[in-house]
Amino acid sequence: MANVLSQEEVDSLLGGIGEGKVETETGAPEIEGFIKSYDFSKKNLPVHLRLPALGMINERFINLVNESLSTSVGSVIDVSVAEIDSVKFGDFCRSLPVPASLNILKMEPLRGFALLVFEGWLVFAFVDAVFGGKCARHVKLEGKSFTAIEGKIISRIVNIVLGDLQKAWSDIHELKMTCMRSEIDPQFAGIAKPNDMIIATKFNVNVGNFTGGMTVCLPYVMIEPIRKKLCDNYKGEKLEIDQTWRRHIESKIQELAVNLRCTLGTLKITGRELLEMKTDDVFLMNQKIDDPVLVSVGNTAKFRGFLGSTNNKKAVKISERITTE
Repeated sequence: MANVLSQEEVDSLLGGIGEGKVETETGAPEIEGFIKSYDFSKKNLPVHLRLPALGMINERFINLVNESLSTSVGSVIDVSVAEIDSVKFGDFCRSLPVPASLNILKMEPLRGFALLVFEGWLVFAFVDAVFGGKCARHVKLEGKSFTAIEGKIISRIVNIVLGDLQKAWSDIHELKMTCMRSEIDPQFAGIAKPNDMIIATKFNVNVGNFTGGMTVCLPYVMIEPIRKKLCDNYKGEKLEIDQTWRRHIESKIQELAVNLRCTLGTLKITGRELLEMKTDDVFLMNQKIDDPVLVSVGNTAKFRGFLGSTNNKKAVKISERITTE
């Protein structure tokens, strides 16, 4: 009987339930392995997977930046995409090593800011490559900041990367990219709120015998105005192909021979008059001698002009272009 509640305890328990102080079960416990229905029509894909044009932009960027960085640094640079992820900005910042080169970017006309991140090890690898080093991990990063010389080299690398990023984006959307400032601590690079979603594209950058990370961060609210353009997988190629095809057609049209015909006038006659027509007959047209005549290309009237002669040949002087609505 020890487990039997007294009337006073029952009343107290019921009162707690009524006041919401006592939690109650709201449903049956979930059975392990139980099959749940799933709606495949829901658009619950990660943000970056719904923007396939980003992949095309990254490919173009890699082709450009490999050559640009190799020329600038004086060493063979190999850039490749490591991963593209949709994460909260706060989570991304917590994952960054310190120090890192955090470059706040403006991408006009888009509103807000983006972020270009170089891992600390990668910065020192670039510096080593510029000065002819072997790009080995011989620098202790903890508590270290970048010197003035290292800062200048970073600035040069950032400008090269931004120039190539801008070119890679040009077929999708014209952007003017500018580095506003640089930081080494993530807490001073707040381009978004901690819970805001960003698209983080991480690139592996191979410098000599070292591979480090470079990341481009785009807040989703920043690229939302051009989301439709980014949803098109082949828009850039289509625009390029369309322009090439257009120029080809235009050049071929300009080489075509066309029939140009001048109409002196028209006249309606009967079948009898046609059968009785003979040499030296004169017919009066509906056109006066000083009226302009129609000049047609094919069956379409394109100009008006006046009859005359030049170099002992009949001629027509164009006086007006006929425009069609």
